[in-house]
Amino acid sequence: MSTTTTTKTTNNLIQVRVSADLKERTAKLFEKLGTNTSDVIRLMLMRADETQSIPFPIRTEAYPISANQRIEEIKATFALEGMPLDEQDVKDLQDIELGRTTTEAVRQRILKEIKERHSK
Repeated sequence: MSTTTTTKTTNNLIQVRVSADLKERTAKLFEKLGTNTSDVIRLMLMRADETQSIPFPIRTEAYPISANQRIEEIKATFALEGMPLDEQDVKDLQDIELGRTTTEAVRQRILKEIKERHSK
């Protein structure tokens, strides 16, 4: 005779206080990424439980260089590899840094452009 144990799962509510501006900006970001704030928080909690750690780096100081310095470093690295960045590449990096787009959106646009060039 086999016994089946059923565990009843209860959903609990977590409330977090954030500014209206932060809530709105992140809700828009998560929507672009195909998800929502509740799911992102749920995923973060699941990952923390799985890894027994905070699932992203925590720094005690701000990133040591500015967005413009990071872009210049990226340009220099690509130039050293023989792949200089054009104006559109730099604009894409700036838009990513300013949160106007995502790396995934830029990647998709570039892949579409490549596909269109090859189909001609």
